[in-house]
Amino acid sequence: MSKIISVVPNISEGSDQAFISGLVEKLQAVRGLVMLDTSRDSVRNRTVFSFSGPQEAIFAGGLLLYRETLARVDMRKHRGEYPRLGAVDVFPFVPLKEATIEETVAMSVAFAEKVAAEFQIPVYLYGESARFPMRRFVENIREGEYEGLEKKLQDPRWKPDFGPAAFRPEAGATIIGARYPMISFKAVLDSPEEAVAEAIAWPIQHACGGLAHVNAYAGLDSEHRAAQITVTIANYRAMPMYRALEMLRFEARRYGVSVRKVEMIGLVPETAFIESAFYYMGIQDFSFDKILERRIQADIDELNRPL
Repeated sequence: MSKIISVVPNISEGSDQAFISGLVEKLQAVRGLVMLDTSRDSVRNRTVFSFSGPQEAIFAGGLLLYRETLARVDMRKHRGEYPRLGAVDVFPFVPLKEATIEETVAMSVAFAEKVAAEFQIPVYLYGESARFPMRRFVENIREGEYEGLEKKLQDPRWKPDFGPAAFRPEAGATIIGARYPMISFKAVLDSPEEAVAEAIAWPIQHACGGLAHVNAYAGLDSEHRAAQITVTIANYRAMPMYRALEMLRFEARRYGVSVRKVEMIGLVPETAFIESAFYYMGIQDFSFDKILERRIQADIDELNRPL
């Protein structure tokens, strides 16, 4: 597989471990599909999957995920600490090794058509696949969330890109598109107050005049009595992970709160961690080709290059 494209579907179910485990087993059985990661969050009641493979395998796995999730999740009963629009909330296509954003856009549109045709649910295109500027950002599409979807579908400006403009209460709608690699992490605070987490999250969000490419959502882990903030960075090269975390810590100090721990969500590009190590260790004038594993891999690639 010379080109690598991954998909990172998010479903609105994070409490039922048996269902998630069963779904992972079924995905692993799809011919040619490579499961990369599964991140379940019971507080957000959301699970993030990551898998890769050739287009046929990705489409087969993706349709299986929709089929299983739509049969299991009833949005009328869903509760969670994260904005959502439907049972399969968002299905991003991400270009990685030697893949272009144009290729992922084409794949996402073809897949969206299949989802709409098979499941008869409203499908919105977002990110680089968006056909309207207002739909480029997933937050705009999610505005009003599932609870406001029925009214939203009555607005001609929010006619789905594919599928019926009809409200299916058990399924909601889904969002499909292509985007660049994104980073997500959860900052757990040493406070049980969700209101404090909301106050900290608000000023760091791009939509509120905060950091570019950053979204932040407050929540509460009721089991451990710990407030938390889920941070997503849409472009980690333009907005490094360490900068977003330091801004969050800065805002937290206003309320006498600190970050107790950070949990990564899904897979993370190694560059993000290396840049964070440079920042926290104060390293300067260091090039990536001085990293041992990278130097060895470069030499191996050179030896294996066809003559």
